[in-house]
This record gives sequence, structure tokens and C-alpha cells, in this order.
Amino acid sequence: MSIGFVIVTYNSERVLPACLKSIPQGYSAVVVDNASKDSSPEIAKSLGASLIVNARNLGFGTACNQGAKALATSHVFFLNPDATLAPDAVRTIEEAIAHYPGVGAFGPAIHINGKRQKFRTASYMENRGKRQTWETPPDEVAEAGFLDGAALVCDRELFGELGGFDERIFLYFEDDDLCFRIKSSGRRLLYIPEARVLHERTASSGKSLRLDYFRSFHAAKSRIFVSDKHGIPIDIRGEKRRAAFLLLRSVATLNVAKAMKAWGTLAALRKPLQ
Repeated sequence: MSIGFVIVTYNSERVLPACLKSIPQGYSAVVVDNASKDSSPEIAKSLGASLIVNARNLGFGTACNQGAKALATSHVFFLNPDATLAPDAVRTIEEAIAHYPGVGAFGPAIHINGKRQKFRTASYMENRGKRQTWETPPDEVAEAGFLDGAALVCDRELFGELGGFDERIFLYFEDDDLCFRIKSSGRRLLYIPEARVLHERTASSGKSLRLDYFRSFHAAKSRIFVSDKHGIPIDIRGEKRRAAFLLLRSVATLNVAKAMKAWGTLAALRKPLQ
């Protein structure tokens, strides 16, 4: 049993050093860089990580698959560059792997701004597209329906057998899709509350109006794709009306950030499956 890390970067120079330095000595780490324009690749090399550099941004899932194939460990720990491991997180995950053989994936407790992220008992697919229910996270090891891809530990052999992340998904919902396929294969997802990861959400590539648009566009695009893939009904017309209303209201109130997000959603909905 062994763990290797995969970290996908895209202009992540501000957060990458802390992420890599939080990985304990002796563990292999692969950084897959999606055509950053900053010094992310140089930082990865200087801190001892193996490096794969893509000529263009291939998306999160594709880059994760590249990194997983470069490892020779029994488990792969997908970790966002804007996340850092608590000192005992890896040891706690290793203990869980040893104690619960045959589990498909493990998820640590992700802390955002000092608070534990809420717990989801079902993936988007299991909920059939209905509004997700977020619950108070359990204090003991528990089965989950969804584990966040920001910090996700997968059985690498199973991950390969399932084809890894669906590379048709550029960004968002790739973790929902993978978790659903892991559970459908008969393997469990386990939440490990004593393994802590600190996450500075949406900080991996910085913050800007362009990124507000980019993230909203791909979140909507990916939701449409996985809905179609898994036969989940989605009201495109209704979604368009809501996005257009939000765009108009945001413009009227001079909320530029919300306007960019609504514009990104609306752009994705105009040609949903192209």
C-alpha cells in the first residue's frame, strides 16, 4: 500500500509552494501543468515534484489522468494546488486504507476558512439532478455518496479500470461522475473526518472577472453534459430564463462579478451539447 500525489496547476504559483510543502517527505508527487503563464512549472521542479507540462489547457480530469498514469503507487491522492494537508492527514488516510480493504475511494475532511465542508450523501447522478442536500459532516468514518475532487484518494487500479475521470468533462462534475461510477462498480466511498485538508476554494488560478465567466461557463456546460450522459432531465429553457434574469439584475445593480457569472452560464446554455 502506497500513496502518490497528483496536483493539476493552471497559473497556481501563489498557492503551489504551500501545497507541495505540506506533502510529507518520501511521497511521490506529480504536478501536471495546464499551460500556465506563470512560474508554476518552475516551482514544481524546485520543490522536487515530477512535472508534466501540457502545451494547452486540457482540463482538470484529463490532467489528473495523465498524472495518475505516471504513478506506480497503489493509491493516488488528487489534491488541488490551493489545498494543504494537515500534518497527520496522510498517516490517517493510510490507516484507513489498511483498515478498510477494497474501498474504492477515500475523502478527507475539507476545511474552508476554518469550517468543515458540508457532507453529501449522494452524487448529482444519484439525486437525479435534484437540488443537492448538504449535511453536517459526521465525526466518525462514514460511507458517502460523493467525495470532493479537491482532495480525493482513489484506488489507482480501480481508477484505471474505470477509465479515470471522463475526459469529455473539462471542469466541474468530473468528481460526481467518478464517484457515481465507483459506487456503481460495487466499491464504497469512505469519508475520513480525522484526515484534515485546508482548502482555499477557487484560489488555484486566482480570481478575476475572466475567471468568474470561465468557471460559470464550464460548471453549466459540465452539468448539461453529465445530465445527458446519465439520462437526467434538465430544463434548458428554464435554466436560460433564470440565467438571463440574474444577468439583467446583476447589470442593474452594477454587480459585475455576478453579471460575468450569469453571462458564462447563459453562454453555456445557448449551445448546450456542442
